[in-house]
Amino acid sequence: MKRKVPAALAKSILAKVPFQISFWLCTNENLRSLSALSAALQKADDEVFRYHVNRDKNDFEVWIREVIKDKDLAREIARVKTKETLVRKITERVEDLTGVVKRGGAKKKRKPKRSRQSKKRQARPRRRGSGMRRRVARQ
Repeated sequence: MKRKVPAALAKSILAKVPFQISFWLCTNENLRSLSALSAALQKADDEVFRYHVNRDKNDFEVWIREVIKDKDLAREIARVKTKETLVRKITERVEDLTGVVKRGGAKKKRKPKRSRQSKKRQARPRRRGSGMRRRVARQ
C-alpha cells in the first residue's frame, strides 16, 4: 500500500457508498464506508470477524475490492487472520487516504515566475533595418 494515490481516487475510496451496496455486518449493521467498517469492527467481538472471514471466504476483502474499489487494501487484507490486524490495516489506510485528500494529492511542480528584467533579457533582439530592405526590394 505504499503506492501514491491521486487525491480524486482517495476521495472516492473514503466516500460513503449507496445504501443498496453497503456492507451488511452480521450484527445487523449496514456500513457504508471504510471508516464506519473500522469503527464497527473495533466494537465487535471475534465471533463477528469469524462469521465474515474464514478459510473459505473473506467478505471484507470482497466488499473493499468490488464496492469501495480499493484494490491495494483488498490485496493487503486478503490473508488476514485476526480482527486486530484487519482493524489496524483498515485504520491505517483511512488515515493515509485522509492525509492525501487534505494535502490535495501530489502537487505539481510550478515554474518559478520570472521578473520583468529576466523576461526582457530573454526576449529576442529585433533586427534593425529589416524594414528598409523590404521597402527597397519593393521598388
